Amino acid sequence: MKEPAAAVHHHLRYRAHIDGLRAVAVLGVVLFHFGANWLPGGFVGVDVFFVISGFLISKSIYADTADGSFSIFGFYERRMRRIVPAFVAVSAVTSVIALFVLLPNQLLSYARSLIWSVLAFGNVYFYRRADYFGSSAEEMPLLHYWSLGVEEQFYFLFPALILVCRRFWPKALPWAVLAILVASLVACEMVRQTNPAAAFYLLPFRAFELLIGAALALPGMRFSGNRHIGGAAILAGAGLILYGMLTITSASPFPGRLALIPCLGATLVLWGGERTESLPARLLGVAPMRFFGAISYSLYLVHWPIVVFARQLWPDMDTRLFLIGGVALSTLLGWLSWRFVEQPVRLNRVAFPRRIVFGATAAGIAVLLGFGTLTTSTRGFPGRMDPEIQRVLAYTNYAFKPVVRDGLCFVRQGQSPADIKPECLPTGSPRIVLWGSSHVAQFSGALLPMAKEHGYALGQITGAACLPLLDFTNPHSPVCDSLNKFAFEWLLTHKPEIVVLGGDAFVSPEHLADLDRAIARLNAAGIKVVVLGPVPKYKRPVPEILALRLHRQNADTGTADDMDEVTYRSDRLLTEHFANNPSVLYVSILQNMCPEMNCQLSIDGEPLEFDATHFTSKGVAYYGTRLGNLIFGSQHATTAAETAAP
Repeated sequence: MKEPAAAVHHHLRYRAHIDGLRAVAVLGVVLFHFGANWLPGGFVGVDVFFVISGFLISKSIYADTADGSFSIFGFYERRMRRIVPAFVAVSAVTSVIALFVLLPNQLLSYARSLIWSVLAFGNVYFYRRADYFGSSAEEMPLLHYWSLGVEEQFYFLFPALILVCRRFWPKALPWAVLAILVASLVACEMVRQTNPAAAFYLLPFRAFELLIGAALALPGMRFSGNRHIGGAAILAGAGLILYGMLTITSASPFPGRLALIPCLGATLVLWGGERTESLPARLLGVAPMRFFGAISYSLYLVHWPIVVFARQLWPDMDTRLFLIGGVALSTLLGWLSWRFVEQPVRLNRVAFPRRIVFGATAAGIAVLLGFGTLTTSTRGFPGRMDPEIQRVLAYTNYAFKPVVRDGLCFVRQGQSPADIKPECLPTGSPRIVLWGSSHVAQFSGALLPMAKEHGYALGQITGAACLPLLDFTNPHSPVCDSLNKFAFEWLLTHKPEIVVLGGDAFVSPEHLADLDRAIARLNAAGIKVVVLGPVPKYKRPVPEILALRLHRQNADTGTADDMDEVTYRSDRLLTEHFANNPSVLYVSILQNMCPEMNCQLSIDGEPLEFDATHFTSKGVAYYGTRLGNLIFGSQHATTAAETAAP
């Protein structure tokens, strides 16, 4: 006997070019995550997915509600058949692997993300916890579930909007869709400037992308039947998507209006192929593209855990092997999930009737929630590890705010230069002032007493991820622009004797040119400038490096191969850059504080950094005291000129 909802539901006709569009989207994401540097904007494939989803699902809902056949139970049954089986299977396998691969603190974070993701709020969890483009992202196997959270929240709400409009104001539906679309886009662009993480992760600021697809699917929308026009639209749309993947980067102000590039590209492809066949549509629908389009959901699910676990187990893997092997393995596992998990449940309604689908969904969710709850309550099963490993790992929860004087001299997202307290802006002379990001702010704990001992007052104007540059904007920390303007004006007005800036890994020629302009103006005002080289940045948090070494019975506390190459590259670049500049004292941390460029990870059993690049109090004392001796003359610095000399 057929189930009523399934019997009356309007099934959409298959369009091969849409599977091709899915293929473009998922391959962009997968290649980007496996390190294809030639595709820096591959992550916009998610935006393409949002438009496709909004178009197809809204089109189906519009048709069902128009003739009165829409069923909430039928709708969510189809969603469950499409989403839940692969989600549960991949999450379960990922959880088992995580139990054996991840350290307790990582497993605890994983369990929390699992709970939120199962409840369809993974995007909210990652908004609170993760920078999608930051190094910490590679320790979160479920980070990619943020997009599933956005979609599921959207489809909890959007059918209700359609039903209300159909029932009370049928003619208002197109205007309601367009009004919410515009409101979401405007809100995204506004919020991105002050809270970019919210704009990236949260539904109110991503809804416009799904609504673009929903608007395209509105009843009465006209599609061209001319194959030349349709083909041109597909070519233009594909070009826009590829342009976005090639030009948008993790440093771009994204999403906001920049997200319109891939979204409008997807819209043109969908519009151009809806009513006519054309050569571009046929090319998008060739067999390899149809294959990747068909497995796109499972491929998306499996690829990111592979990235995370591979980085954890083989951090020094060759980049080409990582890219080729990772994509190949993801494709294989994605196909297996599609063939043996997705397809049977989705298509075989005899073997998997509604009661089985709902029951199995409830059971799967219960198992995943049970695992997440148990893991959280035990804080990641730390008993798996030696007590000494547990002690070292505890430093990953280090209280960092006092180190940078957060709340006094250090501002974060959502704050302004007005939040810098008066004691951070000394008026007496002589003065030494720290300007820049947390990488220079963290030296304040050691420099404060040393400056006082030498008769100096220490000032500090610092902010989260704020390079000390005149024309620097950070889309992930919008406070930087106003903070740097305030800092520079204050420095030129009050003319402290010494300004210490840097600590960051400068590698961009544009940043170096901007740095030179700032230094020249400070020098012209009679201010001595100390440029601090990059602080040691490691491939993963230092406590985790030490814990893994202890687990492998490796007692080495030196850098070994765990230093991020960007630290060495930036130090070489800055050393050469300032070699012939007598008006700047360049202090290389690697050359002056790390014997033979081999930085210590811990001293007397205490890690010097609690994450990949920020100091503990022990690290502040170790590095900060040496910097103070170099600045105040107790120790001779190896200068850029000396290093560059033959």
